Amino acid sequence: MVAWATLRQVVIGTTALDADVATVRRAFGLGAGFADPELRAHGLADATLPVAPGRYLEFVAPLGADGPVAGRLRTVGGRGGFVLSVQHPDAAGVLERCRARGVRVPVEETAMGKVVLQLHPKDVGLVLEVDGIAEPGQWFWDDVDPGPEPDAGIDAILGVEVPVADPAATAALWHELLELGAPVRPDEIDLGGTWVRFTPGGPSAEWTVVVRRSGPDAVDPGLPGVRFRVTSAPRRPVPSSSGTPRRRSPARELRTLNYRPFVC
Repeated sequence: MVAWATLRQVVIGTTALDADVATVRRAFGLGAGFADPELRAHGLADATLPVAPGRYLEFVAPLGADGPVAGRLRTVGGRGGFVLSVQHPDAAGVLERCRARGVRVPVEETAMGKVVLQLHPKDVGLVLEVDGIAEPGQWFWDDVDPGPEPDAGIDAILGVEVPVADPAATAALWHELLELGAPVRPDEIDLGGTWVRFTPGGPSAEWTVVVRRSGPDAVDPGLPGVRFRVTSAPRRPVPSSSGTPRRRSPARELRTLNYRPFVC
């Protein structure tokens, strides 16, 4: 059986959170977004910026000099691509396939009653977070997300280019673990209409995030360590199994989000 998977959040690690978020907001005309209050208990600050319905750019920064995020950022010069958060209907199945293939899963937790996995970057090319939410139209932030800024300069995350050691092998492994069938392109995976393309020369945190222009003033923010490519290309069709998160109630459950993020 072929499953489905949707890329929800592109997470950039940085040691200059406020400055980077301000720069990106100016370059793209994005709104203020929101923060996950639970992350401070884990030594992290963050800002999550809605780009399209249910699609986000997130910036995370360590609050101190210790911990896995701070250590990783030291190795990449203070900024770089870090995590891709992917919604999947069967996280338990993903975990089973990881175990069968010997892929390490340092994080296996529960958030809001949903299984959350983080796969080891040395095995899959980056920190791949798999969020087990079976309803395509549901996401963690449905009750706090203010939605995309109406007059923003971009309106979609089209794809992400990630340098890895072996693009074809990495793409094949992701397809297998996420149960998405055979790759259409040998170096690429489609995640709900947003692609991830694995390029040679890695592993590297110097990702390229490709966004769609919706206004004349959108420009590359020019952040060292991660590139943004602004294009007018159309977004790929969204598979019928994927969906836009809907608003849901009650909202109180959101604040129970409590798992150990980014331990890889």
